[in-house]
Amino acid sequence: MRKTTKDNLGDLLVKSLTELRDGLRDRSAKLTIRTVDIPEPNTYGPNELHALRDKLQLSQALFARLLGVSKKLVEAWETGTRKPSLMACRLLDAVSRDPTGFIRQTRKTRRAA
Repeated sequence: MRKTTKDNLGDLLVKSLTELRDGLRDRSAKLTIRTVDIPEPNTYGPNELHALRDKLQLSQALFARLLGVSKKLVEAWETGTRKPSLMACRLLDAVSRDPTGFIRQTRKTRRAA
């Protein structure tokens, strides 16, 4: 694959905008527009985080490793010193939906690597 530089990125942008302009001018051309509703993730307070970790029967250190964050951050979340970011909340949502499946998938990914 060709490395993207400022020059070819500019060319790509011009080409894309030209195609868009031509598509908008030619009403007979098929143009597909989709809208997607992306809901906000749940929020997790100290009690919800601790309950999820207890449900998984993991220490703070193992829970942190599962999520890819530091043990100090998990401690800060559980004491209420810090709040999980939106991205962390999305990950916590995935863990909450299917805790054992999430752990199983994580193990498969590690074995494959």
